Amino acid sequence: MWMWQHRGAAVLGVDHWTVWRTLNRDGQHPYHLRKMQELTCDWPELSSDAEHLHVFMLADIHMLGPRKGHWLDKWRREWQMHQAYQTILTLHTPDVVFILGDIFDEGEWTTDKQFKEYVDRFYSLFKVPDGVPLYVVAGNHDIGFHNFIRRGNPDRFTRMMKAPSVQLVTLKGNHFVLINSMAMHGDNCTLCSKAREAVDNVSETLKCYKDKKFCGRKRKVHSYSNPILLQHFPLYRTSDGICNEPDSPPLVEKFKAFIPKRECLSEESTEYLVNKIKPRVVFGGHTHSGCVVQHKYENVQETLNFEEHSIPSFSWRNRPDPKYMLVSITPDEYAVDKCGLPLETTILTIFIMSYMIIIALTISLSPSNTLLRWCRR
Repeated sequence: MWMWQHRGAAVLGVDHWTVWRTLNRDGQHPYHLRKMQELTCDWPELSSDAEHLHVFMLADIHMLGPRKGHWLDKWRREWQMHQAYQTILTLHTPDVVFILGDIFDEGEWTTDKQFKEYVDRFYSLFKVPDGVPLYVVAGNHDIGFHNFIRRGNPDRFTRMMKAPSVQLVTLKGNHFVLINSMAMHGDNCTLCSKAREAVDNVSETLKCYKDKKFCGRKRKVHSYSNPILLQHFPLYRTSDGICNEPDSPPLVEKFKAFIPKRECLSEESTEYLVNKIKPRVVFGGHTHSGCVVQHKYENVQETLNFEEHSIPSFSWRNRPDPKYMLVSITPDEYAVDKCGLPLETTILTIFIMSYMIIIALTISLSPSNTLLRWCRR
């Protein structure tokens, strides 16, 4: 069972005194206005009495590297994302965070030393509170598109980001399968062969959870629930023409044909994953835009119906209205709330208004101004 909601991102009707108090409450800059905005977004409700898992998902943060972008732009964008991210963690206190690829904008080109600096910066900006796990999947900007992956890139990403190409994570009875999309190319290279072997093993483990007769020598550790598939690329689709979200791509881009293995998984890899994992819902990124796709797959054993959510980019460099998702999950159901951050124009307007108010208040309350008014009497 699933539910889905969408919440816009607007900071409207905020009076000047509220802005001033917000700015001065703890010495922070206008990003604390996010706290007012984020109150419009919350964990979606579920009908189940089972323990809820609260998941914060985001994608495509594209931290700038050593080659591209001015240092001032890099500092500004990273400061924006850091403030927004930490505010979301403070307000919503998620149980787990998933970042679905393209963490780094230039990860594929960096030396090992540069990549180490990249990773250190990431963990500084996107740190999580104690007890809250953080999981990531690889994106094409992190290690390169399949045909352009340099030797050692996948291994260093796996090692330094603690993100193997295939990973089964179980939290509060909910199973998540995390996939490296570039390892689903299907050309029998070492990366792809190892990934397919790992997917096969995960599939057997899930069968064991579902029915102990499939366990063999394995020990049944967890109860079964339909798994959730997390990756960077979307599953196979011909274009974004089927996307009807308010944050879907503009018409000029929407109907451009996807190139399989670059804009989405191939049809063969999609069918392989669906048949092996049998997901109840799929989440991904890559397109920088929103999309919800209703999938139906039929095989010999059963018919699979599930939703796929493409998460828009979390970075203002990629879109004027970054998004993220709050997902409530139990073993039997889930619900999604898509949340937005303010437009940059909104941020700039509030910033200017706020400091104009502060300057005006400072002048009006200054001792010299009071003395001047007394002398004029």
